[in-house]
Amino acid sequence: MTEHWPAASALVVVILSGCALSHHETRENGSMPEAQPAPDARQTFVYFIHPTREGFIDSPTEEESARVQEHFLYLKDLTERGVVLLAGPSTSPPYTGIVLFKAADPDQAKAIMTNDPAVRAGLFEARLAPFRMSLIGDLR
Repeated sequence: MTEHWPAASALVVVILSGCALSHHETRENGSMPEAQPAPDARQTFVYFIHPTREGFIDSPTEEESARVQEHFLYLKDLTERGVVLLAGPSTSPPYTGIVLFKAADPDQAKAIMTNDPAVRAGLFEARLAPFRMSLIGDLR
């Protein structure tokens, strides 16, 4: 039973952090809470990528290197536009890359993933999934 406590505690934190004050509630000092911006209506998704060729990481071809550069620039552009929230590879086998991003719906999310130049070129196999952000720490 005790092994379930950390998960239950995390769930309580997430639930409580998602609760907003109602319009008639005040802060401890008696002031009204500040107005919050409207939540982003886009959904969060993640896609996982893995190299399709053994040895790709240690000895990429010139063509593969060019596609990976395009992949990086594609994700950089999406990051600058507020679509990609976080992206990067693991640094040990099986070399999983993740791209955490926002999209209007599953179709748009799939289009973002399949338009990744390295996915489109077949260098990476990709898997898309909806993603629920429960906790966010300081990422820097």
